[in-house]
Amino acid sequence: MMTTTNTTVFKRMGRILSLVFSNYNEARAFREAFLRLVTYAVLFIIGYRLNLVFDNVPDGRIFDGYAMAALFCGFSVLSGFMNNMICIGGCLTMLIFIAIKLAISMVIGIIALPISVAYNLYNIAKAGAALGKSSFFYQNGGL
Repeated sequence: MMTTTNTTVFKRMGRILSLVFSNYNEARAFREAFLRLVTYAVLFIIGYRLNLVFDNVPDGRIFDGYAMAALFCGFSVLSGFMNNMICIGGCLTMLIFIAIKLAISMVIGIIALPISVAYNLYNIAKAGAALGKSSFFYQNGGL
């Protein structure tokens, strides 16, 4: 039921963006980049407000926000490599596997977050340039 609702929402969002963009791939790239940046911003704000780890450090809230966004970024990068990995064992084995995966994803995320943000901003700018070139005013010589 939840998958159907999410799929329906994305289809509606795709239909709305298809009115703006002429190409489906441009609309999809814009939507993915925009949602990824919004997710990073929301996770940064959550980490900034919670202030869990770096409580005694000056400017520790910024570190907490960055760590939260970096954890998500690293986990999404790492899931591309380790998504289909089978871990045989009991509950303790799975907990150790998840703890190691989270630690590795934090290290990867600290490095990959600025690259991912820059790449997503580039995709949004590229989609905006394509949108500008397909606009009515650009094609008819301006005002």
